[in-house]
Amino acid sequence: MGPEIIHQLGLGERPCRTACAGLTALALALLSAAAHAQAVESDTASAQIQTVIQTPGSIDKTADMDFGSIAQSSNTGTVVLAPGATATCTTTGGLIRTGVCRAARFSIFGRRNWKVRIRENNGGIVTLNGPAGATMTMNTITIATADMTPVNGANGWNLGRYNIDNNSGVTEFWLGGTLNVGVAQTPGVYTGTVVVQIQFN
Repeated sequence: MGPEIIHQLGLGERPCRTACAGLTALALALLSAAAHAQAVESDTASAQIQTVIQTPGSIDKTADMDFGSIAQSSNTGTVVLAPGATATCTTTGGLIRTGVCRAARFSIFGRRNWKVRIRENNGGIVTLNGPAGATMTMNTITIATADMTPVNGANGWNLGRYNIDNNSGVTEFWLGGTLNVGVAQTPGVYTGTVVVQIQFN
């Protein structure tokens, strides 16, 4: 009786040990596979961050002026760009104009109730240079504003003096003008620069 019981216990222990060893090996294999998968799928990347902090009393250009495309004409004519958030372009002399019509856009960073004078420093005429020495001129520069009220005291600042009405002190204005197109104007891209100055007082 005794040896038989011992023999049965021995048989009971052997399967248990085999099963336990098998589970341990399986667990180690799964852990190894998970570690391998994690190492293969892990990666890093980076991106640069940039910003500009504007100090009160500064100006920034946020959009360039664009008269669009003009078909060559046998007559002189003009394209008049009326400034604003949504600019309009009208033509004279039978000119045909298509495409973008966009005013130059500027942001002013000031304080509420500050007074700001604005002027263009081109003497009222901007020369646009094209191919092979060809030129056009833009004159009659005009302004449209947002969050500013005109006040007296421009004193030679040709685009006026304004009170900043916005609580944030951030305001905008747009510039337009009249582009003078010559007879059989040389085809190509014409570019020029309008220079704007501000003064707070």
